Amino acid sequence: MNYKRLRNLLEWLVATMLIVGVVTGALNATFGGFTPIIWFLIAILAILIIICTEVTQIRKSLNNKK
Repeated sequence: MNYKRLRNLLEWLVATMLIVGVVTGALNATFGGFTPIIWFLIAILAILIIICTEVTQIRKSLNNKK
């Protein structure tokens, strides 16, 4: 799987998790057994994965320029 597809998939995941976290927090409910803070933590994890894949892609392109 290339980086662009992975990044796009994870960006949608982040947006979905943030929306679900806000909605469950506003309704003071759980969805799928997860509290709102868990949804936000999943979104933060996805953001960290996006950052790591971007850094890996930058490092790869810099090594190819040498």
